[in-house]
Amino acid sequence: MSEQQARFITSGSLYGLHWEITKGIDTMPMIEMAQSTDVNTIRDLSIATFAETFASLNTEEDMEQYNERHFSTDELQREIDNPDSTFVVAKVDGVPAGYMKVNVGDAQTEEMLGNRMEVQRLYILRQYKRNGLGARFMHTAFDMARAQGKSVIWLGVWEHNDAAIAFYKRMGFVQFGSHDFVLGEDRQTDLLMEAAVDRLV
Repeated sequence: MSEQQARFITSGSLYGLHWEITKGIDTMPMIEMAQSTDVNTIRDLSIATFAETFASLNTEEDMEQYNERHFSTDELQREIDNPDSTFVVAKVDGVPAGYMKVNVGDAQTEEMLGNRMEVQRLYILRQYKRNGLGARFMHTAFDMARAQGKSVIWLGVWEHNDAAIAFYKRMGFVQFGSHDFVLGEDRQTDLLMEAAVDRLV
């Protein structure tokens, strides 16, 4: 987390959406910055949400290989401690419900021209989906991008994840390309989508 990002969080801007109604959840979720000591929470959320979304569509071997490579404690600790990456966690009644990871600079997973921010992960546990939490995460990402003077947010989404693609389109994203995504031994295709920061208010 950079000093600029820390100032943004401390200013309270991250909590600017706390008053919004989140449908279907009795207690208003809290959106907060993950700290270095939250690595186990991030790991548990990563493995659980990834399995809920993709386990039925991929082999057990590919899922295990992906988890070991990308969701190990050491790897996630390195990512959390990277000043160009920010992890934001949502909690309901103090229980972690999901998280978002955004990248700037060299932490982005593709080399991008222009003043861009990447939403690399937006993971929400199944029981908390379709309650407006995804939109709250995305509004938070746009707030962060504005605070850092970014002009575009981009992301990658699996070409067969129709629900996620539809959600991102509702958030103002359009496709601008594609890239390979390797899950274990399986090479898949992610659509690359982008949105101008000033499109979401």
